[in-house]
Amino acid sequence: MTQTAFQQKTSMLAVTNLSVSRGEHLLIDGLSFRLAPGDTLWVAGSNGIGKTSLLKCIAGLLRPEGGTISWNGLDIYKSSPTDTGYQGHQDSHKPNLTAIENLQFWQTVYKSSLKTDDVLEKVGLSAQMGLRAKNLSAGQSRRLSLARLLMRKASLWVLDEPAAAMDVRGRKIIRTLVADHVENGGCVLIASHTAPEKIGANTRVLTLNGGEDVQV
Repeated sequence: MTQTAFQQKTSMLAVTNLSVSRGEHLLIDGLSFRLAPGDTLWVAGSNGIGKTSLLKCIAGLLRPEGGTISWNGLDIYKSSPTDTGYQGHQDSHKPNLTAIENLQFWQTVYKSSLKTDDVLEKVGLSAQMGLRAKNLSAGQSRRLSLARLLMRKASLWVLDEPAAAMDVRGRKIIRTLVADHVENGGCVLIASHTAPEKIGANTRVLTLNGGEDVQV
């Protein structure tokens, strides 16, 4: 991977010589990169290349074969990060609770000062706040997952296919949320099959199947 000017900056997230396996198959070997406040990093690559496994490692949900992942200088597997928000493929709502009841639950868990009505409005779910999660469409369910992410108020967002099942409006909401987050000093890691686009002042693309870490 090429050394970039970005990699000289003080970082929040540092991934060093990372190796990731699935079963006996080595997916990623010797991967290093950094993320600092205001950065957006798109992770690209073909199906099965290891994008989801990489994101799970960074979120602390999967242990790598080797290498280190540190957050503000601390190994995440020795000092679990509380400043990371993860949106995976599974939305993990409580199906019989309404959208707003789900969000109120997470508001309590995260001890968040944000208002649930305001957060649902940001993700375009005000009209659906009284619907049970199991009755939401796939795109609406993804929006509720984004609302949970906002409620956590984490500095690092780790997003795995956030636009899956989203319509045009939903994709615009994601872009706006990410742009606001990095403008306010957060950083975002996104794995997506959609074409990477520049969001914020420092946007890069990391291609896992042999490509370079390049500026957008």
